[in-house]
Amino acid sequence: MKRVLVFVLSILVAFSFAFARDMDRPGQENLLEKIQQMAPPEREATLHQRGWVQVQLPYVHSYQDLIPAYVRENMPPEMLDKVIQAAMEKEMEQPFADMAKINRWIPSEKDFAKVFREQAQSKFGSGDGHNACNFSSARKGDALLVHNGFTAWGFYAHAGIWYGGTGTYATIESNANESYFGDPNPGVHYEPASHWNDDYDYCRLMRVNTWPLSTSYRAKAADYARDQLGKPYNFNWVWKWSTSKFYCSQLVWAGYYRTSKWYARIDIDANPADTWVAPDELFYSWRTSTVASSW
Repeated sequence: MKRVLVFVLSILVAFSFAFARDMDRPGQENLLEKIQQMAPPEREATLHQRGWVQVQLPYVHSYQDLIPAYVRENMPPEMLDKVIQAAMEKEMEQPFADMAKINRWIPSEKDFAKVFREQAQSKFGSGDGHNACNFSSARKGDALLVHNGFTAWGFYAHAGIWYGGTGTYATIESNANESYFGDPNPGVHYEPASHWNDDYDYCRLMRVNTWPLSTSYRAKAADYARDQLGKPYNFNWVWKWSTSKFYCSQLVWAGYYRTSKWYARIDIDANPADTWVAPDELFYSWRTSTVASSW
């Protein structure tokens, strides 16, 4: 009986380590490579099973062809040129295979259509920087996503996390710009709630589903962000695994990923196999849902 128990325990430990490798950084590259080599039906089934949005083969035939038709038909010609140019420059700056996913740098169809319908004079946001998002229902750990004119990496230009209250220390972000307190050093710092209303065209407040863990992990995520205060800005946007420096969406993602259990990761990256996480991917994650929006 003892031998049987030891054998079963050994199997469980081996499975646990294998699962942990799949869930954490060391196994990601090998896992992604295996998935890309699968036959299409098997690849689709694997992606569906894991809940991944997409893993595209890293080759771009034509930027023009990869831009969705609804964007090409409605986007002003000069803006279309900017989209293509931004994508090409991004690939030259970061020659990583999966930087070819130009669809990450295009506004989502549901957001794009709404912007065109309600903001005909400023289709991608005017950049004037003001919205009326109501934060009365905000809770500690909620994610903030904002849009302020078109950006090369997606519809949402910036992200932050709600820490609590409505005063100066209500939210935490990592920004490459000067902080609310006038600190010129880019990195992780507090921002008042008014920052998200007064400096951006549109704002969305999102809540994270922490299942199967308790909702207390929302507060843990915010506390993790607080513990990173003062750390520098991560200009290497394609590396979300850094713990010594952070960019905006990486900080929010890490708050949940780093504090959750290895056997039940709260991964709010819609494309977890990627080595980076953009604000748009927080929006598309199955774990996030809208609490309030300025639309």
